[in-house]
Amino acid sequence: MSNSNTKKKSDLVILEMPAQAELFIVETPIQDWPIKDDISSMEYPIFSLSKKRDTRIRTYSRGGKTIRIIPSVVGAATVFDQDILIYCISQLVKAADKNLAVSRRIKISVTPFLLGTHRSKGGASYVRIIDMCRRLKGTTIETNIKSNELERIEGFGLIEDYRVTQYTKNQKGALELEITISEWLYRAALDFDILTLAPGYFDIGQAMERRLYTLGRKHCGERPWFSIGLPLLKEKIGSAQSASQFKKDISNIIKNNRLPEYHLALDTLTNPNQVIYFSRDHKKVFLEATKTGKINWVHRLLQRHLGI
Repeated sequence: MSNSNTKKKSDLVILEMPAQAELFIVETPIQDWPIKDDISSMEYPIFSLSKKRDTRIRTYSRGGKTIRIIPSVVGAATVFDQDILIYCISQLVKAADKNLAVSRRIKISVTPFLLGTHRSKGGASYVRIIDMCRRLKGTTIETNIKSNELERIEGFGLIEDYRVTQYTKNQKGALELEITISEWLYRAALDFDILTLAPGYFDIGQAMERRLYTLGRKHCGERPWFSIGLPLLKEKIGSAQSASQFKKDISNIIKNNRLPEYHLALDTLTNPNQVIYFSRDHKKVFLEATKTGKINWVHRLLQRHLGI
């Protein structure tokens, strides 16, 4: 199949980037968009889990890389505020895949966004989206970058700016917005440094469950299972709870069993205790368990938590 956006030089295939537009207008039907998230947001606890205004400066370090999340006085961007970015990234990826001109500056009609992310269409939602933009604009991500053995610090906002281009009748809410996303997110979308989320992602109502799911999607993917120690999981999720409260909440989430794509189990025979992500494809799980000699381990955990 020919592709006007691809050039061949001997055996080397060079992909050209989509043309740059001044403004990318989201026109995709709300029922026709695969949900995409950038890998860095899935790996690092960038977004706050708190329902209250969170002005803490949070730091996450691993493997020589440090990320600091510095909120403004209006509070840090939350995992639910992130839905705007997921919506934008998803539309950019879809357009770029069709070789359409795209831009970091994106025009969004609010009603399709609310419907597409399974939100209420009540009047308060049109006001809340402006608050979401304020938190996204005010949250700074600061990270250390190593180049030529030198380390430097770089900081950027999740969005560079936003503008309400059409108000609701009472002038308090937004019917239409223009948002300029960060260069970091824009490059992630165009470089396809992203993963597809389950269609039920926006139905996950608890912040911790959302983080648990995206971590599972990043690390477990389509494998039969993935294990992670409770202390590291707590760090990756970005929880500020005590270790005992975190374990209690994880146990309740395991009991409720609402995550898309994965069951969770807690292996209390290990030190530290391990949280196990199991694929909901039980046939794949048991085939791998039989092949690797872990059938008793798998059966014990699934029987204990799921009665399987």
